[in-house]
Amino acid sequence: MFVHGGTVAEVAAALNAAPTEFLIGCRKRFTTSQGRAPGESEQASWKKSWPELMRALLRAGLGELHLLLEYELPGSGQRVDALLLGLRRDGGVTAVVVELKQWTTIDSTSSVSTSVLRTHYTHPCRQAAGYVAYFDDWVDEPDLRLRTRAVAYLHNAGRDVVDTLRAAVVGKAGSGDVSLIGRDDIVSAADPVVLASLFAADDLRPPGEADLRRFLTAGHRPSGGLLSRLDDMLSSDPVFRLIGAQQRAYLHVLDTVREARGKDGKHVVVVSGGPGTGKTVIAARLVTDIGKSIGNGVFGCYLTPSGTLHQQLKRAAAIPAADGLFLHVDGFNRHAGKAVVPLVDEAQRLRHSARHLERMLARTKVCVLFLDERQIIRPEEGYTIEELQQEARRLGAEFTRVDLVSQFRCGGSQRYLTWLEQLLFGHTTATPWTPSEYDLAVAADPAALGEWVEQHTRHGRTARIAAGFCWPWTTPQRDGSLAEDVSITWTDPDGAEHTWSRPWNAAKEMQHHDNPVPRSQFWATDRGGHRQIGCIYTAQGLEYDYAAVVFGRDLVRRGDRWVAVPQENQDRSIPGDADPDRYLRWAVNTYWVLATRGTLGCRLYSVDEETQAFLTGLVHPASF
Repeated sequence: MFVHGGTVAEVAAALNAAPTEFLIGCRKRFTTSQGRAPGESEQASWKKSWPELMRALLRAGLGELHLLLEYELPGSGQRVDALLLGLRRDGGVTAVVVELKQWTTIDSTSSVSTSVLRTHYTHPCRQAAGYVAYFDDWVDEPDLRLRTRAVAYLHNAGRDVVDTLRAAVVGKAGSGDVSLIGRDDIVSAADPVVLASLFAADDLRPPGEADLRRFLTAGHRPSGGLLSRLDDMLSSDPVFRLIGAQQRAYLHVLDTVREARGKDGKHVVVVSGGPGTGKTVIAARLVTDIGKSIGNGVFGCYLTPSGTLHQQLKRAAAIPAADGLFLHVDGFNRHAGKAVVPLVDEAQRLRHSARHLERMLARTKVCVLFLDERQIIRPEEGYTIEELQQEARRLGAEFTRVDLVSQFRCGGSQRYLTWLEQLLFGHTTATPWTPSEYDLAVAADPAALGEWVEQHTRHGRTARIAAGFCWPWTTPQRDGSLAEDVSITWTDPDGAEHTWSRPWNAAKEMQHHDNPVPRSQFWATDRGGHRQIGCIYTAQGLEYDYAAVVFGRDLVRRGDRWVAVPQENQDRSIPGDADPDRYLRWAVNTYWVLATRGTLGCRLYSVDEETQAFLTGLVHPASF
């Protein structure tokens, strides 16, 4: 997919002749391809950067090379700002990745990250080098003889900014090979050949129609080298090792894929398990091992409806070209052919209206779903195992199921999970907690909860506070600081009233009162996250050492049962007039997820006095 293509001269002429109509056409093509309209900031960057790029390329005498704007890397969802295509003297095709930036200034930079107006971005050379790695690792077309180069063009940046960015990547593999061009480079390059060399295109001639067709129809699949590097990385990390039932589930999936090869028929495999049973670990291992074990171009692709988990796994892969193997579930249609095996983690969050299973089975022979029925948290989401079995039968697919029982979270404390299960799902039954190796207690007040988290953080542990979605969520203030939306007032034993407040986790990386604030997808793992409150969407699928949980007023204990109060929920995806009995399931599931994130310990606190008294009657209050 790309929003516009043609020779540089053709694209420049169309843009100059009718800029408004040109941009409208690009917006329409983008919307058709992506299923959503481009954002306003995205369109603004097109309007500002494209004319600058056209002028520079024409001055460089590159008008006859082919240009693709907003080229999407097949299978990855990543888009290259612009791609120049030309032929080398040996007849092979060269693609020049052009990364465009409008920056006029930067705060600071390393070889990895650049801060601009207190927001962190990937260094433009590193970003462009990642796209080069993708082409090297994914394009499977020997006749194309494709080589890829990269340029970062900061058309508004002066010499000082460009020199600082260049210095940061000198000698760095990949990013150090990316040409970095600024405003002054364009102005001072009187010779077109010199300017063409800055764009890494001085040795290229126009491609023919057959060359363009080969490039646009080239097969995209992960190379053996990419899978080997990813496998080495996963194998060296004990987090991704399989034992017991995990190994059995893993082997069952491999056997199903192997038997389905070359035969008619569809297969749906469900791997079911509670928190910490290893569903994500199995899925991650299968990404590499399906390709290694099955061969013939078959490979696994990790998918999830969870934006947080998707970003965490992509980052954990630590290989830019692995992006196409770790996708949001909506991106699966970017993979062509039937050789891809979708491995859907957090499948209980699939939307019924999206018909994901039906669409995946139309494109592949085997679909593998990893899920926990007790983590269904929203009205438009949620497949039970029985519903998936019925759906598989309707679609004519064979259905098999593997259950995972042993869990490796919460310190391996099955006793804690059993106690929590009885507390939340046992209806009228709830038993006192007997102290064990798992550190469970009830916090006397939210200040004690915060101090518990701070203390563990000071000792190098990851500790986080997560709460039910019972407070409004406002955008950052004009000065960039976060509003402290989660505000709790309580009265101490002496009758004095106190208020404790914290902000929700932030949508993007920033600073708050001079403290680092990670973007929401990394709130659970990155430095500074302990000072914000997480929610179900940023905690689900992840874990940390110590979990503090704030029960909001949407789930309260009355007598011998839990009572749901949907009007107290501030999540826009939950209707305020939801049936309380139906909402009870979502609320209980939410707190089940939040209370099972801590591997070593958990603190509970409820803002509702009666519920807090109930919890304190079961678990001794914490000493801090």
